[in-house]
Formats: sequence, structure tokens, C-alpha cells
Amino acid sequence: MTDIQIVLIQTLQAGAPWLAAPMQFFSFLGQPEFYLLVIPILYWCWDPRLGLRLGLLMGISGGLNEALKVAFHLPRPYWVSPDVQALDSHPSFGMPSAHAEGAATLWGLIAVDARRWWFSIFAIVMALLIGLSRVVLGVHFPADVLVGWAVGLAILLGFLALERPVGRRVAALPLSGQVLAALAGSLALALCSFAALAAVGEWQVPASWAAGALERSGEPIHPLFLRDAVTASGLFFGFAAGAAAERHRGSMCAIERGSVRLLRYAFGITMTGAIWFGLGLLVPEDPVPAAYVLQYLRAAAAGSWVSFGAPLVFSRANMLRGGA
Repeated sequence: MTDIQIVLIQTLQAGAPWLAAPMQFFSFLGQPEFYLLVIPILYWCWDPRLGLRLGLLMGISGGLNEALKVAFHLPRPYWVSPDVQALDSHPSFGMPSAHAEGAATLWGLIAVDARRWWFSIFAIVMALLIGLSRVVLGVHFPADVLVGWAVGLAILLGFLALERPVGRRVAALPLSGQVLAALAGSLALALCSFAALAAVGEWQVPASWAAGALERSGEPIHPLFLRDAVTASGLFFGFAAGAAAERHRGSMCAIERGSVRLLRYAFGITMTGAIWFGLGLLVPEDPVPAAYVLQYLRAAAAGSWVSFGAPLVFSRANMLRGGA
């Protein structure tokens, strides 16, 4: 089965080399960085409720994806085959594809919210192209993408089924209880990955995988370093706790005219980048306990800025403008 998938990747890469550039673009649309651009613009400038739902959903999806990657602990194509070009690279395990899973959840939720048949078709096409891009770039087997789509759809359906009953219970809690619920949810996400790592036991990444990945991409791999899991967990906590505090304050982002939206987004996303990259300088590269703690705090700070810090600044700016 693996040999057939490698032949398919080779055929795509050799038979249509022009696909590399557009597939890089569609691959970016499945990157966490893209989600960090889209969710704030929705939350701050367009539809705060949809932005909130997407922020929570993508945190859940990201955390569960890392746990499943460790549980399956399967390689990427370019790790194991010298015939596959590494047109992109990633240090984590391959199955399930986080890009395919994230595309199914992100575009799926937006389509459900939009309730337009034409947008549903657009969302399906986007999910298909994002998944295909990972195969063409040599970083995923087709099976990784298929499993990613299936997991993403399952997470989306579970989220849609549980968001109202769980949301009502959480909303009934005082602010302190809501923050504790956000913390418990984020730690549960992280524990899924650490439990999967414990289940792996003494298994080690084959030396041939590490050597093949380094030879063909120039990038080392460290798939047992749970940095992505901690990142997703921290973002979920920061975003959920910040949103709870923002709601407790009595408001969410007010929708302003176009020019104000643009200024709001430019300022907010600049500060998000400053927080993310500034605090990133403090995080060790090695998988030591301090790296996990600092990465969690870094992600939580970025998430809480998006859901609480930036809206607070926007609100104060509106008050000052109104007073003038």
C-alpha cells in the first residue's frame, strides 16, 4: 500500500511540476499562521461569534491532531523514499494530516454558518485542494489526508452537537469558573498527546527516517517533541479565557465602518505578532520541561490578546473617540 502511494506522489511531482507553486499557496491556507490571520479578522472586524467558535474549534482540532499523530507515529513520504521530492517539510509525524483536518473543520464551520449552497461547494473545493497540496508537496501520503478529512469532519460534527449544551453550562458559571473550565479543557487537550506519548513507550524514531528527512529537506525532525500540542493547548486556554472575560465585561467587538476595521486589524495583528515572536525568543528549542511551560504561556498570551486584550483596546479607543 505504501509503495502504491509513493508511486502516486512521484507521478504527480514528475508529471505536473507546474503544480508546485499553486500547491504551496493552498498549503499555506492550511497553516496555523493562516488561521491566526483569519480568526482575528472575524472576531475583531466581521462576526465576533463566528470568530469565537472558530478559535475554540481550531484549538480543539490542533490538540487532538497532535495526539493522533503520536498515537499512529507514522512517517512522512520524503522521510522514507528517496524518490519523493521534499517540496515542503515538517518535523512531526504524518498521520493524520493537520492541514486536511484543519481545512475540514475551518471551512466546514464557516459553511455551516453561511448556509449558502454555493459557499458549501467552495468550502469542499478548498478542503480538497488543501489536502491535495500536501500530497503533491511530498509531505503526506494520500492515506494521511483521507484520515485527516475524516477526523476533521468528526471533530466538526462533535463540536456542532456539543457547543450549545456545553456552552450553556459554561455560561452559567461565574467568570472564575469559566476561566477554570477553559484551563481544564486546555490541559485535557495537552494530556491527550502526553498520554499518547506514554503509550508509545520506549519506541524510538528509526534512524533511517531522521537521516532521510535531513538528506532530502535539509531540516531535522523531532516528532516526539510535543511543542505543537502545547501550542494548541495554550492558544485554546488563552482564547477561551479571554473571551469569557470579554463577555463578562459586557461586550464583544463592535462592528465598525471599513476604515476603522482596517486600522483595528492592522494594529491588532501587529501586536499579535509582537507577542508571539517576542515571547518566542524565551522558549528553548530542546524538549525540556521549561520549553513546554514557556510555549504554553506564549500561546496563552497570544490567544488572550486576540480575544480580550485587543477588544479592550478597541473599546477604549471608541470611548475616547466618542468623548472627543
